Amino acid sequence: MAITLLLLVATAGCGPSVRLTASWYDANEPPARFSKILVLAIGKDLYKRQLAEGAIRDELRKHGFVARSSIEDFGPSFGQNDDSIGMRSALLDRGFDAALTVRVVSVDEHDRWMPGTTYYGPIGYYRGFYGYYYRVWGYYANPGYQVTDVRVLLESNCYRIATGTLLWSGQSEAFTRNPTPETAVRYAKNVVEDLLRKRVIQPLGQ
Repeated sequence: MAITLLLLVATAGCGPSVRLTASWYDANEPPARFSKILVLAIGKDLYKRQLAEGAIRDELRKHGFVARSSIEDFGPSFGQNDDSIGMRSALLDRGFDAALTVRVVSVDEHDRWMPGTTYYGPIGYYRGFYGYYYRVWGYYANPGYQVTDVRVLLESNCYRIATGTLLWSGQSEAFTRNPTPETAVRYAKNVVEDLLRKRVIQPLGQ
């Protein structure tokens, strides 16, 4: 029986199911005050795209930005062709001056064996045949099991629409193939907080 575990590290303890592990930004660029940001998730799974776009859009709005989801404004097929000129024109016509993208770079899985919990010592059940017998039988009836560790590498980029300039790039690790709304919210917070902390973007009026 394969069991998928949501693991942060191999050591004991609980942690977030997604974390920002590294980011880059152009330190020579002043903080950008964009009037309208498009959030664009790239991938084939529509539900996951909606989840990511909605969470990042909402997090940006909490900080005073005007942000929209590509799916709600342009439909699910937007950005799937090679017409970069047409894409740029469509975005500028709608008043977008920045794009924040997210995509899955890789998914790594590996299996490992979790042995059953056992110990050795001449304790109580050794004093009688039946206790010993049923204890040993329990070891055979409850063997170890196989688990699958999952590591998903995500990439987020912030671009200036007019020039296509990359302003910021972040790399994140998630530990599930099937993100929940809570995972998406945590991912969005990580991304937006880093953009603000590094002063890559600022809301208008600040």
